[in-house]
Amino acid sequence: MLDASAHSIPERLHQLCLELRSATSTLELLDADGQVPSPLPIRKLLRHTVMAQTLATATTRLASDLASSIGAEPSKEQAKALAGMVAAVAQTSTAAHLFARIAETPASPAPQPGTTHAERRNRRTLIDHATGRRELRRASESVQAVGQHLSDHHAYQRFLADMRLPPRPPALSRFPTTSRS
Repeated sequence: MLDASAHSIPERLHQLCLELRSATSTLELLDADGQVPSPLPIRKLLRHTVMAQTLATATTRLASDLASSIGAEPSKEQAKALAGMVAAVAQTSTAAHLFARIAETPASPAPQPGTTHAERRNRRTLIDHATGRRELRRASESVQAVGQHLSDHHAYQRFLADMRLPPRPPALSRFPTTSRS
């Protein structure tokens, strides 16, 4: 996971974006036949929950560090970056909640196979899992957008700094002037 002291915020944003994207593609629920497994694999579901909670914690820490680095009066792009990070915090937290709710399912009594209740439970599990993965993907997109907003802010700051350069001294004439008396 991310080490706050060893990396700059842009590097940490990039790393978090990659981790979120990777989690989106690796957190699978369906079996080889494309069906919700029965019984639900509790250990696998708990691993999904742990991964989502770890990503939510990393996202929240990075959002806090970003807010601290920006200060009380953010530029327009910095404000967009902060809003994007807060959105990513909400998205990863939602994913963690959904995966935890799914992991809770196998702990409850299983309905009789083939019943309406069993079908509803499988659909709910499938929808919650897909929604959790979607929230991680959306968080990845939010974090990527945050990086772009910060890049735009820094480009604008460099542009302003270039505009503020002190004027050059007047150029000396290439032809010496001599006074004739």
